Amino acid sequence: MSIKYSEQSRIFRDFRSIPYSDYYYLIRFYEQYDQDLDHLPFDESLIMSYYYANALFETQEYDIHIETSNYILEQSIINNVRYIDGEDVYMTVLHKKTYAHLKLGEIETAQKLATQLVRLDQNQYSYPILLRQCFLAKRPSWIRPALTTSAVSTILGAIITIIFSFFYLSLPAKAVLIPYGLLLFAAIGLFATTIGYYKYVIAPVRQILKQAQIDKANSKVL
Repeated sequence: MSIKYSEQSRIFRDFRSIPYSDYYYLIRFYEQYDQDLDHLPFDESLIMSYYYANALFETQEYDIHIETSNYILEQSIINNVRYIDGEDVYMTVLHKKTYAHLKLGEIETAQKLATQLVRLDQNQYSYPILLRQCFLAKRPSWIRPALTTSAVSTILGAIITIIFSFFYLSLPAKAVLIPYGLLLFAAIGLFATTIGYYKYVIAPVRQILKQAQIDKANSKVL
């Protein structure tokens, strides 16, 4: 259900008058009246907490954001609150909470939450992207250096080839093989990087998306 508004308290009216893009002011106001929130009607305190959590997220206060998000998720479920100002409370908060865990380096938690998001809604394009970011953060440490080395080798090979083209006739035959060796090394590195990226990022994400589609189809049959 959506929250229905009744006669509003002064604190809530003042909070509502603050532009929701003024994140630092929202945070200061909320924390100033934090002790008074327990005395406000439930709908007012939840709405204020919702926008407070969003402000924390936008200002990269991820630890406090996660703590506040847990409270909002719990209360929205207990009190059957689905929407606030037309926004899906559970999905919006869970999405930002997942990203916050990812930014804090809590990859396993972020991956579990991102998987939950995908299973709940496969049509929201940002959820698979977030899930892919989680697996990308977990990829083996050799993938990035291999890609960087391949790129550098390609550039060096191209530069040396251009330089050698001006002195081709005066160079030893073995020297001409240097740029081609670099390009071959780059190709091998790029191939290995592609295989690693597919194995550790693309394949598991596809598997989760496929399973989510299967689960959705089975739920419709039931």
